Amino acid sequence: METIRRAVARPLDNRTAILCLAILALNLLDAFATLRHLEHGAQELNPFMLALLHRGAGHFLIVKHLLASAGVIGIALHPGRRAADIALFILFPLYSLLAVYQIALFYVM
Repeated sequence: METIRRAVARPLDNRTAILCLAILALNLLDAFATLRHLEHGAQELNPFMLALLHRGAGHFLIVKHLLASAGVIGIALHPGRRAADIALFILFPLYSLLAVYQIALFYVM
């Protein structure tokens, strides 16, 4: 129990905190934009997400957000470690590009 308390109470630098929150926000933007695009005839290409969509939009949103949250929590628990820094270096630009793509689709559809 003490180990968990120390891990959670560890200070988080501003850069890591901001990037983690941005990744979560961009993930939610992607999820809601995906649902909107699906209403207008788009198709989900990810088979796992497609299976969740067949169970309902709520399942899709919850699982998508929980998966992203689990990754962000892992990063936040290990700030400054090489793996966490690499994950932030990859995930933030990836989610940013995905957000730009999703927004661009609003103008195409």
